[in-house]
Amino acid sequence: MKTAYSILVGLHVVTVIAMIALLAAEGRKAVKKIPKGVTHAGLTALVLGITMIVINAMRHNSDSAVALLNHTKYGIKFLVLATILAIAFKYSKKPSITNETWIALVGLSLFNFILAGAWQ
Repeated sequence: MKTAYSILVGLHVVTVIAMIALLAAEGRKAVKKIPKGVTHAGLTALVLGITMIVINAMRHNSDSAVALLNHTKYGIKFLVLATILAIAFKYSKKPSITNETWIALVGLSLFNFILAGAWQ
């Protein structure tokens, strides 16, 4: 289970970085839109995050030496990711988005990424 958890953490980080990179690539364009990969990467990160929490709880139940994750932190991260996905889905079919929407998506994505590392 420890190996599976470590693999999931790696995949989760890669999907979040991919989401940020896709949004950053749009920053150079005059007409910004939501890349399809943002919603795919966000949903993948969401599923991997939930799976990691479940695996951590299972490991904690079988071995009390395994620390239980801080559910407050992951609840906040879930809400931020849900907001990112809601905005992305809302504007995914539109031909363009405003700079404010793009900045909000990038800011929320970076906030979520920083929150993961800064809050132990």
